[in-house]
Amino acid sequence: MKKTRYLMALIALCALAGCKPTPKEETQEVAEEDTLVVTIVPDSTLWGRLGEDTGMSTLQFITSRGDTMDIYRTNQYTGEDGRLMGEIRNLKDNYAITLAADGESLLTAVNVTQLVRNWQTPKGSMQMEKDGSITSQDLPYRAWQLWNGHILLTSTQQTEYGTTNRVDTMDIVSLDRDSLIIRNHLNQLVRFGKG
Repeated sequence: MKKTRYLMALIALCALAGCKPTPKEETQEVAEEDTLVVTIVPDSTLWGRLGEDTGMSTLQFITSRGDTMDIYRTNQYTGEDGRLMGEIRNLKDNYAITLAADGESLLTAVNVTQLVRNWQTPKGSMQMEKDGSITSQDLPYRAWQLWNGHILLTSTQQTEYGTTNRVDTMDIVSLDRDSLIIRNHLNQLVRFGKG
């Protein structure tokens, strides 16, 4: 009986207060989308050649636009040396460089003239061309590109869905006239000899 009185009092209070029963909210099922946000980091590579004032502590760099820059080989704030891949023998060699955050210190420098040639491994060979293409024998690589101090190697892969291109970002560990050593995305070293 007390329960009934309590319920009646509650209904009366709701009526006086203007309470209305709320309709059952319709639930709308929203399919979650798989979203992948791709952020492309702009390429900061500068292309050019070295100038005559290149020395032990600085590189004089002449960009492909004709601007001349004096670049410290050692970062003036951190004391870290920039990475130089390739030899400085011929000032006519083409270089691709990236700078540290201060804009005055070398991060990486790649002697592109020494990079562009025929390289061999026990598994096959690849001829890297100036235009970014690769002619290879028994290796899957079809194109190359330098991007922010890394080398990108494009290969053609045959999958169950057809032919796809795959781009692997690798690091050049060392480069000289006779050898090229790169570290792949699995942290493995791949060694090439001059072909």
